[in-house]
Amino acid sequence: MTGVRLVGAHRVWADFAGIPAGVESAFVVTDENGLVGRGYYTSVRELGEVVDLAALTPC
Repeated sequence: MTGVRLVGAHRVWADFAGIPAGVESAFVVTDENGLVGRGYYTSVRELGEVVDLAALTPC
């Protein structure tokens, strides 16, 4: 998981994932180089519905 500014390629992927245009940053979640769920999440609460936050480890 990492936080990213939604510009350039990240904005394109965020649009594809359904993130509203007014959102400027999001969390991106990957596992073994693939997106987890829809990949982009706008809040920790939203992220926690898909990812076990206690299981995350630093890269």
